[in-house]
Amino acid sequence: MGRFVFETMKTMGHTVHVCNFGAQGFPQKVMKGVSKPLFLDYKDKMLKEAVEGLKPELFLSIFGFDHRADVLRDIRSMGVVTACWWLNDPFQVSRSLAQAGLYEYYFTNSKGSVPEYNAAGHDNVFYMPVAAYPPVHSRGASISKIYDVCFAGDHSPLREAMLGELGRDFDLAIFGPWGKKLGKGSPLRGKVVKDGFFEPEEMARIFNQSRVVLNIHTWLGKSNHGTNPRLFEANGCGSFQLCDYKTEIPELYEPGSEIVLYNCLDELKEKLSYYLSHDGEREEIAENGYRRTMRRHTYERRVEDILSICTGSVRGDKAVHY
Repeated sequence: MGRFVFETMKTMGHTVHVCNFGAQGFPQKVMKGVSKPLFLDYKDKMLKEAVEGLKPELFLSIFGFDHRADVLRDIRSMGVVTACWWLNDPFQVSRSLAQAGLYEYYFTNSKGSVPEYNAAGHDNVFYMPVAAYPPVHSRGASISKIYDVCFAGDHSPLREAMLGELGRDFDLAIFGPWGKKLGKGSPLRGKVVKDGFFEPEEMARIFNQSRVVLNIHTWLGKSNHGTNPRLFEANGCGSFQLCDYKTEIPELYEPGSEIVLYNCLDELKEKLSYYLSHDGEREEIAENGYRRTMRRHTYERRVEDILSICTGSVRGDKAVHY
């Protein structure tokens, strides 16, 4: 996601400097055995030097952790607007509450989580779902459909249980780091096409090769709000998507016309059977979802919304409508 935001901002004509908070840039000869505080001291020094030299209008952090409060205060004292785009609500909202107040503007992927921030005294929080990146999430030319139903993502017990049930009746193709999590006798072992992580470009190709892309939020059954990146990435590839219901989705895509939603396993089975046998309807929904994504759910549109909020043009109206 960091790459998508960076490349989008450059394409839009902004001057962007990346301060990577990973191991990149840290002297490798002293990496071994280095404590996290020492590592962060080094990265904080790099960050402040970059801000002092560049004098940017906006400091935007993706995810936002490991930026210490005193460093963010120093950046703000230089006249730089600070913002964070947080991605892991609602399942990590308690963790996020601890950092939201450090930034002038805070963006969450879950509209349903905003009241929790407000109740904790954070009035700087805005709903901002993620998006598709058209140079990667796009329709592939002349790619054959070789999978009936694909699932691409991390393992979770919930996902394993659901896919285990579906695997009895449907031809599944699973992509992701599942091998070490499945029992030796699990029938899903034969469904794992690629065991391990994959690049975004490979994921887009998988979606293009699938009649149905299945989306199962890891917080299904726990929270009915918050959306993951897969929602937009699959639709950006022009794929037909079956996704568990979240309260934000009907505002983003029209159910039954641009995406198909389910609330439980039985409903998912019923809709899988129907749409796998109705090619025309499935393809029409996929096309409609693709058009809506390209029109409104790209990173360029999200960056426009973030910048409009951070420049104060919508201070009086926190709702960003999609």
